[in-house]
This record gives sequence, structure tokens and C-alpha cells, in this order.
Amino acid sequence: MTKMIVLGDSIMWGVTGFDSQHPRANPTIPAHIGTLLGWTVDNQAISGTRWADVDNKDNFLEQVAKFNFANYDVALMGYGINDFDDAPHSSPTQITYAMNKGIAKIKSDNPNIHLYIELPTPSFVYGSNDGAVNPSGYSQKQIYDTIKSEAQLLEVPAYDWRDNPLITYDNRAQTLGDGQIHPVNAVQQTMAERLANWIESHEQSTASNADNDLIDWSSLDQGQTTNSEGGSTAQTVTYTPIEVATINGPDSLNQAFNSNAALIINTICKIASEDASAVSWHAQTFATLGRELRNYIADTIATIKQVSGQTLGTTNTETSTGETVSVEAMEAPTSLMIGDVITTLNNDFKGAETALNAILATL
Repeated sequence: MTKMIVLGDSIMWGVTGFDSQHPRANPTIPAHIGTLLGWTVDNQAISGTRWADVDNKDNFLEQVAKFNFANYDVALMGYGINDFDDAPHSSPTQITYAMNKGIAKIKSDNPNIHLYIELPTPSFVYGSNDGAVNPSGYSQKQIYDTIKSEAQLLEVPAYDWRDNPLITYDNRAQTLGDGQIHPVNAVQQTMAERLANWIESHEQSTASNADNDLIDWSSLDQGQTTNSEGGSTAQTVTYTPIEVATINGPDSLNQAFNSNAALIINTICKIASEDASAVSWHAQTFATLGRELRNYIADTIATIKQVSGQTLGTTNTETSTGETVSVEAMEAPTSLMIGDVITTLNNDFKGAETALNAILATL
């Protein structure tokens, strides 16, 4: 039977509120997932914990150190709300460091383990999640986007409740037992059902890919296989083209940039059969469009070009209009006008997309 370990905070533990009307969820989210999937579940969630190792609690890294993940088939991780809510507040850099280090340890214990991340549900400790900012100046959106971007870079599926919210500022009195953080029992059951369906879809996809790996590739002769009448039929492995996100304005610049950078780095490494986790780049988010973000953009583009040059060499590709594009042609914006910065970045990423898709089409 599949065995899953769950690492997380009070919501995964089952807190529904802080009075006698809101006892521990029954069943808890992990237990309900286990029942729905027919799995054995080891719920190691601890209230008050977080991704970043910034206090004296059993946070993600301390938890990871306790277990040998070779004993599990699946790991579900659900942290983040305390990184945003509680002092000392976690920075995006601290979160990405912990995620990277901890997940690397899990994979070293068990390279075949299936990993899943559940993003936090909204917190209303500092007001509406649409504009909530904690005392350290980090917005809820910034913290949650950091977790999502790092999960993408590490190639770990992440479930984002913001895509189809169960809990909103308007319904918080009905959906949260304390009106701020902890979902009531009924909402936690629905959360478990959604997560179980999402995990199951990924497990089925993984099983399908595993079946494809059973093909005897040695029987293929340069992409040809002989049919029953002595002829030959082409066998083609299709690689899905990548599609970068368009930066539509200042509000989406940081998030879209992170998403595109992770996609480009992962694609380069896939083409070169290299491990993307070995690349020394981590998604970062910034509260303002200032010098720190500008420097981060320049450093990221330099990293992308370095990774591409070291693994792929030249990626020059001619477009249908006769223009030559490549990953190595990417350049950090030099203008101080935000419109010019966005235009340059969109052109950079579109050129890299075209060049990498041309390579993928030949594989």
C-alpha cells in the first residue's frame, strides 16, 4: 500500500479554531486524503511551524532531518501561513533556501518519492489577502508567490487555492473557525477532497509516463520500426513546446519574470539532460520595483545565459521573418522606464522560447 508522510502546520494538523465549538478536524485533511486514495498516512504536521528556519520550532528543515524518506512513497508539504503571519517573519530568500535544502535531502533519501506542495490558504490577520502586508513589509501575495515559484523551479507540483478559492474575505466568518486563519471542519473536508483529486491526477500521469518508459528503445532504428509486412513506420517522440508568460504591466512583472526564468532554466537543463536543481538560481520577490529587483533581473539573465552556454552552446534560430534569436541574445534592460523594461524582458523571453522550441522540435 502507498505510504504518504505529511509535513505541515496547524491546518494540516487539524486546528479549526480556538474554542470548544471548534475541536480538531475529524478526520484531518491528511487522514481524509488517505481514506479517499486508499493510502496509509503518517501525519507529522505541527502547529505553528513554517518553511523557513527562523525560530526555535520544528520547522521544515528540522522535520526533514528526523525522517528517512526511503520509508515513504509520497510526501505532501503544507507550510507558509506562519511564514507570513508570525514574527520573526520569513523573507522570500529564507523560504526558498529552506525549500531547496529540505527537498534536496528528501530526494537524496529517496530519488523515486513523489512530492507535492499545498500552498497556504488565505490569512486575514493583517486584513484582506488582496493587499495584506505584514509588519516586516512582505505581502501575502509575495510570500505565496515565492513558494509557488520555488516549487516550479524544483519541479514539485503545487496546489494554489487562489486559482479556485474556498475561503474569501467575504465568507471568512463562515469558513474560518477563528475568522482569520483556520478553516472549519466542513471546509477542511472539502480541502482534502480537492487535494486528493489533484494528487490522484498527478499519480495517474506519472504512471502513464512510467508505462512509456517500458518501450524497448533499442529496437528502434533511427526512428524507424519494421511493420509486419516488412515496411517501416516512423516512431516519433513529441516534445511539448514551451510558452512563456507575457509581462502585462508592473504588477505582474516580478511573478511573470520568475515563472519565465524557471521555465527557461528547466527547459535548457531538460534538453541537455542536466539536473536543474544544481543551478544556483532561486526565485525572489520584491515589494517594490527598485534597484534590488533590477539587480536580480540582471543576475538572473546572466545565469540563464551561462547555463545555456555551458550546456547547449549556441541556440541561434532564424524566425519566419528572418530575424535571428537565441538564449544567448538575452540582455538585461538598461532603461529606467518601466515600459521599456517590460518590452525588453518580453522580447528576451520570447526569443529564448522560439530558440528552445526549435531545439525541442528536433529531439
